[in-house]
Amino acid sequence: MQRAILTAVLLALVALPISEATLLRSGSARDQSLVVGDGDPPKPKDIHKKWDKMDEFLGIMFTMACKWKHGKDVHGLAAEKLKDGDVDGADGYKAFVKDTQAENVKGLVEACGNIVASGKKKCRQGCADRWNEKMGKRNGCDEKCVSVYNTFETSCKSKVDNLAKVYDQKNERGAAQQQCYKGHCKEFPMVWMKAKESEMKDEVKTQCDKRCTDDAIKAGCQKAWALKVDFISADVASKCAEDSGVTKCFNSKKESIGKDYDTCKSDTKKTCGDAYDDCTKKGKVDKTFKDAKAFCTDRKKLCSKQADEKCLDENKSNLDEAQKKCEDLADKELTKCKDDTLKKKEEDAEKKCISENTPTCKKDCSAKCEVGKMNSCLKTLEQKDDPTKLFCVDFWNLLHESSEVDPVTGNPIVLLSSKANLTTA
Repeated sequence: MQRAILTAVLLALVALPISEATLLRSGSARDQSLVVGDGDPPKPKDIHKKWDKMDEFLGIMFTMACKWKHGKDVHGLAAEKLKDGDVDGADGYKAFVKDTQAENVKGLVEACGNIVASGKKKCRQGCADRWNEKMGKRNGCDEKCVSVYNTFETSCKSKVDNLAKVYDQKNERGAAQQQCYKGHCKEFPMVWMKAKESEMKDEVKTQCDKRCTDDAIKAGCQKAWALKVDFISADVASKCAEDSGVTKCFNSKKESIGKDYDTCKSDTKKTCGDAYDDCTKKGKVDKTFKDAKAFCTDRKKLCSKQADEKCLDENKSNLDEAQKKCEDLADKELTKCKDDTLKKKEEDAEKKCISENTPTCKKDCSAKCEVGKMNSCLKTLEQKDDPTKLFCVDFWNLLHESSEVDPVTGNPIVLLSSKANLTTA
């Protein structure tokens, strides 16, 4: 197992380029090139001391690299993609993080399978090479290889499930943190990046100082006006039209047009009625087949429908034309009225807005980022132990224990039988 497990997983899980020469327990102690003094053979306590330090060093390095890969590396890569425009907004960022996490879980599944597939074969071949002429010892060594790798495979798969749970925990906690940030300090995301509460409050003050300059307040009032000017313009246009004589002009024309519409309806009604009488008379409907009168009635209905449509179309056309003529007559006056009125309203609104907002600007601005409440909210989400670190330490222990070999025989040591179900909190 030895070197295969450590090399494959270090590369697949954390992409840490540790050479095989530095990997823990890559062979028996008697094969190590330890030299103390003037070339004297190393003493057992010296060997243990050296390799215990190497154990600690590799464990720290593995845990650091593992935490980075499954934490900052995921979010750092997503942030770069967001910055470069490869992902779109917050939703794109979240989707990329989840996809990357899914790929990491998949990679760990493949790593577990590859370790077992290649490592078991090498382990059994090592037994054959060392104990070729001693079948009893060879079989014993071979059984240990099978046992160690079977146990490792089960434990490794359980770590895949643990990694998925770690990601779920981190994502849920991240979503909860966002609620704290946005619920209490949505206006100033730059404050979220500060480490200390005093630095956060200083940043809020800095941002509010920028927002509360005379120019900034004026710009804010102009923006507020721009958002409501469309609603005001309609009322202004209506009043100016009335004041400029457009309404009076249109009303006088509308009265005449209305009479024309009534005349049209009256004339068409008479025309359709005359046509009906002519149809029933010439068709002798009382003396012919029973559907003859119905035919004349249907013709009268169609005539009335077409006549109504004609009268309505003419009425609408006449009204539109009258409106345009009245507006053309008072165009310059109407335009000037609207421009002057809107300008006056804008100036009055701006003065009122500035006078109301200037005295309370900094207080109102600070209220948009309640640092104390935000941090209290975040504090409720603090965890005593980092799930990612626990997972990484747990995985290191699995690799470390799975790579144990007998320093005398070189055979694998079956350590996992009682620790096969290591879990991550």
